[in-house]
Amino acid sequence: MPNSQFFNLPSEKQKVILDCAFREFSENTFDKASIFSIAQKCNISRSSIYCYFKDKDDIYKYLVYCFMKPQIDTMESYKERPLFFLPKNLFEYLLSFYGTDKQNFVEKLLKNMNPENIHYIAHELKHSPLVVNENNIDNKTKYDLYIVSAIIIGNISIAISCYFEGKFTKQQAQEYFDRALEILKEGALGGKG
Repeated sequence: MPNSQFFNLPSEKQKVILDCAFREFSENTFDKASIFSIAQKCNISRSSIYCYFKDKDDIYKYLVYCFMKPQIDTMESYKERPLFFLPKNLFEYLLSFYGTDKQNFVEKLLKNMNPENIHYIAHELKHSPLVVNENNIDNKTKYDLYIVSAIIIGNISIAISCYFEGKFTKQQAQEYFDRALEILKEGALGGKG
């Protein structure tokens, strides 16, 4: 997350930095994106970026958070729904960017789904109303939900990436993801999902 210096900037300046970072991570996978390039796009020094963010990982995670926040906010009212209702909405949300100016960012986001990023997102989802009302479950179930969240995120990445790359039709992507959820529901959760 950005430090307080970032939040003390005028909102227009914050927007410029985030827009430039968004462009950089839309044009490049995480490994190829650079703080130097973000700074050039913003027309500021690289050291200025480091005044606001600890490192490239920090700015990337904040971008993902900002990108997902509108969907998370609208889905909070659904926290009492069955577990797989919410991942399905997350899948539909990401799928909806096909053919838009944000498609490249979503594609790169999905390509960046290495174990560390899956861990980060699954950890965030585990504590989020997106998954379940955490106050009503024990620690073992919380851990199980973390594992299920990681599997769901991996399957979202596969299905949508295949659709964006033309390997799946939209219907095939949806069927793939529905099948993955069905396997989780029947296997991992013993049909109790």
